[in-house]
Amino acid sequence: MPKILKPLVVIVLAVAVAAGAAVYLSRQADQPEETAAPTHADIKGGGHIRGPEKASLTLVEFGDYQCPSCGAYHPLVKEIQNRYPQQLRLEFHHFPLVSIHPNSMLASKAAEAAGEQGRYWEMHDALFEHQREWSDSPNAEPIFVALASQMGLDSNKFMQGLRSPQLQDRILRDVEQGQNAKVDAVPTFFINGERVHIKLSMEDFVQVIQAHLPK
Repeated sequence: MPKILKPLVVIVLAVAVAAGAAVYLSRQADQPEETAAPTHADIKGGGHIRGPEKASLTLVEFGDYQCPSCGAYHPLVKEIQNRYPQQLRLEFHHFPLVSIHPNSMLASKAAEAAGEQGRYWEMHDALFEHQREWSDSPNAEPIFVALASQMGLDSNKFMQGLRSPQLQDRILRDVEQGQNAKVDAVPTFFINGERVHIKLSMEDFVQVIQAHLPK
């Protein structure tokens, strides 16, 4: 290469590198920074309670009845309550992910409609235990009505509940609480307001509860 061209090549390369760096930095500036979910949330009641009022620990769950992971955690949640009947209470909040679980809102309505007849927790358990039967159904309502009938509920009142705007508003208030707490997946758990990550194992569940019990 002629000597006179060498400085020119160096200059061109330097300009190219500088331009590339500028483009990279500008793209990075346009991308929002990922922020971790807050570790605490002020969840002001409104959920359904199972367990003693004076329990030292309140386990809040934001869940979706059609969510397979919520269904997998359900027996663990019941078992952990059986192991700590006096120290732990459950507070369940609806968080139906309707964009990916089209039957989830109707399932939440089914639980609330059963609750209007004093059988919320029976329907709550049944929805998870029979999840495979209705999850992919193009018309899940008859399945929910059949579950209600098996519980001895008044079918007409139950169906009215499924269409009640007041019950839907109750569910949407739960969703709003979850959004305020930065819930973006289900199930999401909090213990006394602290977000906790619990693996799908009873051993891990016990360890998390033990770590939060008063010393």
